Amino acid sequence: MRHRPRRPGSTRQDVLRALVLAPLLWPLVAMLERMRARRQPSTFALPADLPYGLSVSGPAIVHRASDEALQVFAARCTHLGCRLDRVTDGVVICPCHGSRFAEDGRVLAGPATQPLQRLRVTPDAQTGGWTVEAG
Repeated sequence: MRHRPRRPGSTRQDVLRALVLAPLLWPLVAMLERMRARRQPSTFALPADLPYGLSVSGPAIVHRASDEALQVFAARCTHLGCRLDRVTDGVVICPCHGSRFAEDGRVLAGPATQPLQRLRVTPDAQTGGWTVEAG
């Protein structure tokens, strides 16, 4: 049997190989993302002019109900650690798998089963903002 020279581009074998390897590589990608998430700074500052309601501010999800009432959560989905960067209609939505979280961090829809990680926040008298402890 004669072998034909391989043409550039994907073959059926390449596509099948990718379909078999993708599920095997996904846990590795998720683990690397979690490791990257752990490298977040242990403390960071939030500005004084945060908007009221639910918003994303750097590595945090912030719910500001009033001048004094502020809840801060890690901007990482509790499902596989994807970065949370979107708030729509007062709901935090994970861009990876669609988990949804309420303004108090609880899970509204999965696949996440754990609430968002709450972070400790203290007022910063010098700036009028807040200091958040992530670790």
